[in-house]
Amino acid sequence: MKKMTDEQILSMKEEDILAKLMGTYEVPTATVFIERMGIPLTLKGLSEKEISKIRKECTYNRKSRGGKSEDKLDGNEFDAGLIVAATTNFNWNDSKLLDSAKASDGKQFIRKKLLAGEISALTDKILELSGFNNELEEMEDIKNS
Repeated sequence: MKKMTDEQILSMKEEDILAKLMGTYEVPTATVFIERMGIPLTLKGLSEKEISKIRKECTYNRKSRGGKSEDKLDGNEFDAGLIVAATTNFNWNDSKLLDSAKASDGKQFIRKKLLAGEISALTDKILELSGFNNELEEMEDIKNS
């Protein structure tokens, strides 16, 4: 993607901004290598809607000691769900894969076969591709450069 110059950014009019917002964009992807297993994983960024759906699937209602009901996110299940949704070069829910580990779904397979650090690194990469940890450049920085 071609980077805009500071002058181009500062001279954008409302119609230019609207045209860009209504355009189509490719979802960012990256291929990472799990060295221990010798496999490449191609990951894509996820939309807010996709992440919210995974979060909802991984949130459980439970009663606290005082008898009050509260929602609780299962962080491990959420991380595995992100990996399942973001992987594009194969299907974690493939029946042969699940049978080999006696897993009920791709999330359970990931939790059984990948190390905690591998899951964390993959989750971090997915969130990065999804726009998290991206710092927005302030216009003052552009004006002063």
